Amino acid sequence: MIIDSFEAEKIIVAYQKKLTSVTINLDLGLVKQAVTIKGNEVKIKDFVYDIKTIKKIVKNQAAFKLEEKPRKIAFFDGAYYKLEPIRGTVPTIEIDGIRMHRTKHMTPLEDAERKILYVNINSSDTVLDICTGLGYTAIQAHLKKAKVTTIEKDPNVLEIAGFNPYSRQLFEGIEKGKITLINDNAADAVMNFESESFSVILHDPPRFSFAGELYAEEFYAELYRILKSGGRLLHYVGNPGSKYRGKDFVKGVQNRLNLVGFRTKKTPDGESVLGYR
Repeated sequence: MIIDSFEAEKIIVAYQKKLTSVTINLDLGLVKQAVTIKGNEVKIKDFVYDIKTIKKIVKNQAAFKLEEKPRKIAFFDGAYYKLEPIRGTVPTIEIDGIRMHRTKHMTPLEDAERKILYVNINSSDTVLDICTGLGYTAIQAHLKKAKVTTIEKDPNVLEIAGFNPYSRQLFEGIEKGKITLINDNAADAVMNFESESFSVILHDPPRFSFAGELYAEEFYAELYRILKSGGRLLHYVGNPGSKYRGKDFVKGVQNRLNLVGFRTKKTPDGESVLGYR
């Protein structure tokens, strides 16, 4: 079970009001749990914590696994990885303080649902999801009964996903053989697919400074090769150039996709490119 800083704050408020119990949400909103407060001791399920421990959780906007001593779901391995709770919705993952999902104007789940809607995924589709992350896009494609293959090169990202209650359907799909996970660099992995293997490609790479090879013309040529005739591509870009020297980064992506053969247009929000073969 997981407790986050927002729910820990509810316990502190109840403690300050001298209440003896309060109901909070565990597992990032999925499970309601009664908490008892006796003096400076707080009992959550089978664990008893000092109120100072709860206060420490409140000071960290983070998710903690309930153990004898609550364990922050974050670690350093070449970069700092953290499961980042967002009030009232599914969490994101942070790498070196950078959120890997859109969290402004929409939730990560809404963003995944929008991507699926843009390319109109259905049960007849074979879908390639590039950069699994917490698995939200792969899960949404799977819920449409599509056959899904997803690529994630970073085992640390998958480890964080393993803690996330909202990623469970990803791993359940993998266990049941409904989702295929490839743990490899996407630039290498796509070269192993046969031509015209997928009817839909969802490409949501990290920012260019982290994975420039996933924005290269050579990579786009491979995506064109493995996409079926009449297939659809959605490439999320964001708009980083709008804040840096006035660059139109989305337009640059669109131009390179056009060069390898895609017919393209921007999505209505201007932050993704739709490509058609």
